[in-house]
Amino acid sequence: MSKLRSGLAKHRRAYGCYCEAVIPIGIITGTASIYSGSLTQISIPGSLYDAGSPTVPNTLDDGDVPIPMSNMVFNFFGTNYSNNLYWSSNNALIFGTPNQHLEVDIPSNLIPAILVGNYDRALNTIYYKNIIMQNYSMTILRVEFYDYYTNTVSAPKYQYQIRLIKETTGSQRQFVEVYVISSPPSPGYSTANITYPSGQDISGNPIDSNGNRIDSTKQSPYNITNGTVFLNSCGSTFSTASPSANTSFVFSSDSTGSVWLFTNNTYVNI
Repeated sequence: MSKLRSGLAKHRRAYGCYCEAVIPIGIITGTASIYSGSLTQISIPGSLYDAGSPTVPNTLDDGDVPIPMSNMVFNFFGTNYSNNLYWSSNNALIFGTPNQHLEVDIPSNLIPAILVGNYDRALNTIYYKNIIMQNYSMTILRVEFYDYYTNTVSAPKYQYQIRLIKETTGSQRQFVEVYVISSPPSPGYSTANITYPSGQDISGNPIDSNGNRIDSTKQSPYNITNGTVFLNSCGSTFSTASPSANTSFVFSSDSTGSVWLFTNNTYVNI
């Protein structure tokens, strides 16, 4: 194991050159390291203005940011995505055409998406980098966001790093690794947690900040939907508490992105 970790360290330092030996991609128990190279900031198309809040420049509420994918193609439930992959300000990867005003609490039948603590959040900054290696391609995202959309003036910010990885040889598996740099106090919307600022409707059903009922099939705000049903890959994990800071977890799939497996406290060894 020590030799493997030494090899991985050399491979990570090399990131962008082919001088190191090709290491088989796998999911490893432990915490991913934060990428130490330079990332490029993506321009945010808008400012916060909802609920009478003062405009906060370069902070996006209820909006989507296109993710530059270079030549990388990600397959999600049998469809290839490259130019139509977005990061939602409400913490989700959106595949296809966004519907920004309905992404506060994404239901199972809105759009194909990977939810990463889906809640009425606000995005402050987002960075990216595309890396193409001999046997895989990868897009790195670094997102900095506010826990809730009205808490943006003096409230703390939180950070996640997300790596979308696709093998270009062999079985061409796909991975979405989430590293929690700092953890928000609110995990997000799901039926497992009803202590939201928006409370409940007159029938006692939990509702989001738009007054819409939370999808009763949504077990966790960290989730995957194919645009029709939730896979609930995480079960109820992270439903009542956000993942801890300095931890990571992985969603992994086959080449078509049709079957997804969640593994907690793991990372991809590249």
